[in-house]
Amino acid sequence: MLKPPKISVCIPVFNGAEFLNVAIDSVLKQTEQDFEIILVDNQSTDNTVALIKAYTDPRIKLFINDHNIGMIPNWNKAISYAKGRYIKILPADDLLYPKCLELQSSILEKDQNKKIALVCSSRHIINDAGKVLFTRKFASNAQELSNTKAFNTVIRAGGNIVGEGGAVMFRREILEKTGPFNSDIFYLLDLDQWFKILLHGNLYVLPVVLSAFRVSSTSASVLVANKQKDDYFAFIRKIYQNKEYQLSWFSYQIGLIKTYIFTQIKKLIYKFVV
Repeated sequence: MLKPPKISVCIPVFNGAEFLNVAIDSVLKQTEQDFEIILVDNQSTDNTVALIKAYTDPRIKLFINDHNIGMIPNWNKAISYAKGRYIKILPADDLLYPKCLELQSSILEKDQNKKIALVCSSRHIINDAGKVLFTRKFASNAQELSNTKAFNTVIRAGGNIVGEGGAVMFRREILEKTGPFNSDIFYLLDLDQWFKILLHGNLYVLPVVLSAFRVSSTSASVLVANKQKDDYFAFIRKIYQNKEYQLSWFSYQIGLIKTYIFTQIKKLIYKFVV
């Protein structure tokens, strides 16, 4: 029996041919080479499948859905195929920098007592052409935070400072406790899952830029810009009402205020910069 890979990089994709080569190549160029790449095509109508089949690396595994099952179910389908100890979900239009897998997995490998549930890092926000627009990072300088500290810090920030899929790595075994990504939440499907994962351990923050998140005219973040504020308000209320997260009243109120401010700023960025 083949030894399972250390890391599963899961790339759910639908009509992702424009940037998919960049995403795949960024994984293949990693300094940590003990990985598999799981690609799940959601019935693309462009040349996505042909592009994937052109690769000959045996670590690349392609699965094709019988029909389009929707974005969030496709994310869950992708991680269901993962065999690695650690999982990273990489959106098809994003990319990793060369040391991403090495540095993030090394934190989890050294944590023998499994106190750390999730590792995140800073990331560049880039446009269609790959130009860096700005850098996003976690609000705290502390490298390891208790989950309660992480929950309150994130909510007070008014946005997803943990990061998108490319900026995060977590232990696969925790998924047995958290269950799949929540199909009822679109804009916050990633942060909702990170919070569920962090109920089972601490957050480790790497203060280096290890990935890039692409904001393009076709990306999900732009297409749902008008819904972001309502989704985040609902998310904050959900977290505050669930006592497991121990969200303070102060964090709750600050989160609501900052969410309103930052979603307005984000809309302007998408409108004038992208």
